[in-house]
Amino acid sequence: MEAITTKRQVDKRWSEVRTVLATQGPAQVLAVVRDLYELGGENRDFLNARCLAAANRLEPYKRTIGAAIYPDVYRGKTVRVSAARKAISQYTKATEDHAGTLELMVYFVERGNQFTVNFGDIDEGFYSSLSSMFGCILEMLKRSDAESVESLVPRLIAIRDAANGIGWGYHDYLREALSRAFPNTTEE
Repeated sequence: MEAITTKRQVDKRWSEVRTVLATQGPAQVLAVVRDLYELGGENRDFLNARCLAAANRLEPYKRTIGAAIYPDVYRGKTVRVSAARKAISQYTKATEDHAGTLELMVYFVERGNQFTVNFGDIDEGFYSSLSSMFGCILEMLKRSDAESVESLVPRLIAIRDAANGIGWGYHDYLREALSRAFPNTTEE
């Protein structure tokens, strides 16, 4: 049985690592960061997002979200909502970029919505995840600037409209939540 690592254990280990790193010179710490970068994957994406102001820093996170929430079912891939949510969380932690986080969240719901439109009914947990993310988007948008609202609300309306006819109360939730948050978006 694999041991479960608790937060206390992680904090203790980090404290020990931090103590060692604090004794290192800048070149040695930079070498450690380089080695982490070269390990690839999440480390590279995190460091690129944190350190580079590149316009495409969202792309690796979008690829992860897309593959997780709209998998290639013809190759036996399955939906992994937790992997998609983790990508959003990692981006947020790396950048604290409100607009980028909102973009990833909307992308999550768009891809999930399109997956169910294309492949039919999924399950309650899937719709719960999409609804939860949609609700988080609305809460963040209410505290956002006018430009963000103006650019993202039409996409949320498109999600709501494409979900018409989907069960589990999903479409009803999208319709009601959107009209409560932004009353001028009621269906016509």
